[in-house]
Amino acid sequence: MTLTIDFSVILILIAGIWQFRAPRRAKTGNLTAAFALMCAFFLVLYRNGILDAGVVILSLLGGAIAGYAVARAVSMIQIPAMVAFQHGAGGVAAFLVSLVELTRSSHALEPVSEISGLLGMTIGALTFSGSMVASAKLSNRMRQTQQILPGHQMLLWWNIGGLFFVGGLSFYITSELVWVVYLIQILLSVLFGILFSVRIGGADMPVLISFLNATAGLAASFCGMVIGNQLLIAFGATVAASGSILTHVMCKAMNRNLFRVFFPKTVKKNGAVGKKASTVASPPPHAANHSDPEEINAQEPFTKAINIIKQAHSIIIVPGYGMALAKAQTEVVELANRLIAGGSTVQYAIHPVAGRMPGHMNVLLAEAGVDYDMLVEMEAINPEFQSTDLVLVVGACDVVNPAAIDVEGTPISGMPILMAHEAKHVVCCNFDEKPGYSGVENPLYSNGNTILLAGDAKKTVQRLLDALTEKQSGEMPADKTDQDSTPDAVQALSRAKRIVIIPGYGMALAKAQFDIVELGNILQQKGAQVDYAIHPVAGRMPGHMNVLLAEADVDYENLIEMEEANPGFAETDVAMVVGACDVVNPAAIKQNGTPISGMPILMAHEARTVIVCNMDKKPGYSGVENPLYDNENTIMLLGDARLTAKKLIETFQAEGG
Repeated sequence: MTLTIDFSVILILIAGIWQFRAPRRAKTGNLTAAFALMCAFFLVLYRNGILDAGVVILSLLGGAIAGYAVARAVSMIQIPAMVAFQHGAGGVAAFLVSLVELTRSSHALEPVSEISGLLGMTIGALTFSGSMVASAKLSNRMRQTQQILPGHQMLLWWNIGGLFFVGGLSFYITSELVWVVYLIQILLSVLFGILFSVRIGGADMPVLISFLNATAGLAASFCGMVIGNQLLIAFGATVAASGSILTHVMCKAMNRNLFRVFFPKTVKKNGAVGKKASTVASPPPHAANHSDPEEINAQEPFTKAINIIKQAHSIIIVPGYGMALAKAQTEVVELANRLIAGGSTVQYAIHPVAGRMPGHMNVLLAEAGVDYDMLVEMEAINPEFQSTDLVLVVGACDVVNPAAIDVEGTPISGMPILMAHEAKHVVCCNFDEKPGYSGVENPLYSNGNTILLAGDAKKTVQRLLDALTEKQSGEMPADKTDQDSTPDAVQALSRAKRIVIIPGYGMALAKAQFDIVELGNILQQKGAQVDYAIHPVAGRMPGHMNVLLAEADVDYENLIEMEEANPGFAETDVAMVVGACDVVNPAAIKQNGTPISGMPILMAHEARTVIVCNMDKKPGYSGVENPLYDNENTIMLLGDARLTAKKLIETFQAEGG
């Protein structure tokens, strides 16, 4: 029965880990794995009894409060350092439990258990010290580059020899003195962890993090053997296996031998590397032909970048640790959505070691709402760079550094990189042109096809976003560009007793649902009746608009279907279109032979006033021009729907204040 229960808990853990294979199920997988660990915890308490309930409760409360406080305080930037710290905490737990079991005089240990305890104590102690060094490096409390001591290699080998000697001696020493030997073993293990981790820096840090993940699991597994706990053995082995696989993946991504990561050859100083590297990786021949060189060179870098972005049809965004530091992921995603709405193809190129831990960029972009299908791994994206109009580098350096290919003897020599320099144009939104984590100068910055927009990545990307918004607003017809239509829209909304808001896919792209609902709530407080008219095919799937508006806490009773909404438009004061086109296009009624001819639409054009909050006047998904935009009763507020809504909100709040 005991084995059956244990295997059931292990299967729950495996089921949780299995869900990690799909990003959309990862959160559920995490909760499933946590449930398995909780079950294991209560099983251990049940089987072994509780000698002092007060100590257990206080320990649980202390750990829970500390964990909650850390989780609340740690930002996405600090996650790599926190992960390293957690590995160290696991190492401490493993070596303390192993030490207690080895020094207990109440029972004699079997040889296998004694060996397991010694290994658990040794590996746990070196995991602790190595993780603390890694955490200090990642949190900038230590110099992040390699730190090599005089005779470092010899010190490591002597340390390893000492571990084997003292460990072997512990089997022959008397029980009265064995604790002294164990203490020496722990000190040697801690020293070894410091010696091997302190010399690792630069782009090899993700390898170190993965390796420490494996050693923490291995220490826990040996700890489980010494205390005879099957669940701890299985859980620890699972962590060790996953960490080992991840270490292999990281080494492959870095084109590194694991032995050479921890026992690297002496590298050349990089003072001259930048000069040598600056002569390599010249821009591809087609780069100069994409735009008129004289025209581009006559412009300021920012203006050049805007013009190139406007011309680009295919765009690859390369995020890096600088994006994380600047907390620019939300602005990057907004810019990408703007470019997609303008007809460009956008992908995100993910280098396996971008950031400070495996999957760092994936997590940041997922947090910002990027569809996982838009994230492309290095092997898949590299062949596409040559045919790409523009690469937008945001806070990345080493992972796009051509010196890794062309210069020998550097910390990144031989490391596979994202081949950004092969694109027609490269725009770098980096803080400056200093070397990255590896300390190797990046010749990409001096290439003829590269524009460096130095400064805080968040501010730079926001400037690009604002400039593109102004540019697109400037494309309105002459009669619309000479004046800001916002006052007209505010006046119409202020007088309206009945308002119908019509959401569309553009609202989803702009992530404007929260702002639109906030505006709707303000109008309701002013005495207007506000409803949301839902077309059955608005968005990209059935119920798309319903889900978005429900997410923004719209009362279900305020969502009205097309058949119910259409008879009331003639009595509606304002129909407010937000990112919708085809579903309100009168051409579906009046023109034959188009892709939407005969399609039922929302009769927004019958309202007394129509306010259109769309990106531009271009046709919708069908490609059919929309005559609604030119109606006498239509007010056009072109640009990002979210920004338009915010402007309207601010105007009403100012009036109310």
